[in-house]
Amino acid sequence: MYQRKNSQKKLFRRLIIVLLALFILSGAAYGSYLYLSYQDAQATAEKEQQVEDKLLADAKSATAAAEAKKNEPVYITLPGADKILAYISDYTQPENIWMIVSKTHPISTDYVPANLKIPDVETRTDKSDAERSARSDIETPIKDMFEAASESGYSLMIGSGYRSAALQATYFNSLARSVGEEVANQTIARPGQSEHQTGLAIDLTTVSRYCYLSECFASTPEGIWLAANSYKYGFILRYPEEKVSVTGYSYEPWHFRYVGVELATALHQSGLALDEAWPYLETALATLKTNGAVQ
Repeated sequence: MYQRKNSQKKLFRRLIIVLLALFILSGAAYGSYLYLSYQDAQATAEKEQQVEDKLLADAKSATAAAEAKKNEPVYITLPGADKILAYISDYTQPENIWMIVSKTHPISTDYVPANLKIPDVETRTDKSDAERSARSDIETPIKDMFEAASESGYSLMIGSGYRSAALQATYFNSLARSVGEEVANQTIARPGQSEHQTGLAIDLTTVSRYCYLSECFASTPEGIWLAANSYKYGFILRYPEEKVSVTGYSYEPWHFRYVGVELATALHQSGLALDEAWPYLETALATLKTNGAVQ
C-alpha cells in the first residue's frame, strides 16, 4: 500500500514537472513570438516612416522646383532691340499696360478703368472731365514727359484722354454718317476697339491746338520732339505712318499710348508697332503660365 502511494506521488511530481516544463516552453515560445512580432512591426513602421519621409522630401523638392520655376526670369527680345524682362502679369487683361486693343483684339464695351483722374497737366477744358482723364497710375509719366518738353521749349496739351465705349460710338457714328463706316473705321475705332477706353491712350496737341488731330502735327516742334522722346517716358506713337497696313488705322502723329519705359524703349529700338510685337509678348506670357508665375 505504501509503495503504491509512493509511486503515485512520484508520478504526480513527474506530471507536475512535465506540465511546468510545457508551461515554460510555451511561455518562451509565446515570448519569442511576441518579440518577433514586435521586431516585424518595428521594421514595418521604420519602412513606412522611410516611405513617408521620402514622399515628404519629394514633395518639398517638387515645391522648391516649382517655386524656382515660377521665379525664373523670362525675357523678351524684339528684333534689333535690347532684351527686356517680361513682368509677371496677364497681358490679355484690359487693365494691363501691355494689353493690345485693336480691330482684332477688342475689349468689352462695358470695361471702365477703376482709377481715372484728370492729370495735373494742360488739358482741353472744353472736353468733359471724363475725356480729360487718364489712368491715375500714368499721371507721373505724363507729367514727366510734359515737363521735359517744356524744358526743351515746347508746350503740350491733352486733347483727348479716356473715352467710354458710348462716347467712342458717338464719334464713330458721327463720321460714319458722312463718309460711311468702312472709311470712318480707317481713322476712328469702333466701340470696344479703341485704346482710349483703357485710359492708357492720349491724343496730344500744342496749347494753341495748331494742327490738332491733323497729320501736320508731325512737323510741328512738339510733334517732332514727341516722336523722338516719348519712349523715354513709357509712351509710343501708336499709329506710325509706315505701319498703316499693320495697325489698321491711318497715320496719327498725335496718338500716344503708355506701355512702360522698358517696352516703349524696345519698340523704339526695333521699329516695330505694338501689333508686331504682340506675338513676342504672347510667347512670354505662355512661358510665364507654363512656369506657374501667371495663372
